Amino acid sequence: MWRQGSILARKDFQVVGLSDDSEAEVAVVISHDCDIANNNLNVEPSVEFIIARIIAENDGNCTYGKNPRTLHLDYICGEETVHLELTASRKSVIQKSKLEAVSPDETYYPSCSNQILQSWLASRYRRHALPNSLVARLSKVFSYIEKEGKKNANGILSFHIDYEPREELSPKEPYELWINIVHVTDESNYCEMCKQLALKLKEKFPELLKKTENEGTVDLRRCEAISEAEFTLRDMRETVEFRLDHLSYRAEPFGPVT
Repeated sequence: MWRQGSILARKDFQVVGLSDDSEAEVAVVISHDCDIANNNLNVEPSVEFIIARIIAENDGNCTYGKNPRTLHLDYICGEETVHLELTASRKSVIQKSKLEAVSPDETYYPSCSNQILQSWLASRYRRHALPNSLVARLSKVFSYIEKEGKKNANGILSFHIDYEPREELSPKEPYELWINIVHVTDESNYCEMCKQLALKLKEKFPELLKKTENEGTVDLRRCEAISEAEFTLRDMRETVEFRLDHLSYRAEPFGPVT
């Protein structure tokens, strides 16, 4: 039975009408289970897939849905862990009538629930751009966060920021800013690593902000590390997630998304 996260083997690509892409090893179902199960072909005639390739190892910057354009996701194949790279732009639609001729490759199964896949798929449609006036003031800060975040990507789940007021301001009016560095709990050293990063960011903040002082000022009210177990759903709702791949209102660099 086809479900979200099911794998279509490359040997079946031509059977269902997919081109034989030399870089593609598998295709991953991304349609919701309810849509797949809907037998009314006038309403849900097709199933959506993302073409994926097998990579040697994950890039921490692309795990846990950090990057809205690329996801590195683990599957179990036999007794081995296989790392898949999914690229959001490589979607294909297959008619359900063609899928009847093939079955999912059941030698693959996700190493965790589909929650990461679902969150990553949704992130492209719930991204929130910051006011341009705030982006301009924080451009050097965001560059620093991006650089340091990529160095420590395996331990960092996300950067979440809050700011006031939530509107465009003139250069004479200040913003207030709160930064949370959310770390995974898989290894104990991740906590200390993120605490050190928060400390470094607080120390560097005035220097970084001075480089854009003509754009206006930002008052950093808090910058701290917090574990994924402590970061609540309410925290997520009330903050903006900074991803290491981002756009502002003007489609320029350095605008967090959520």
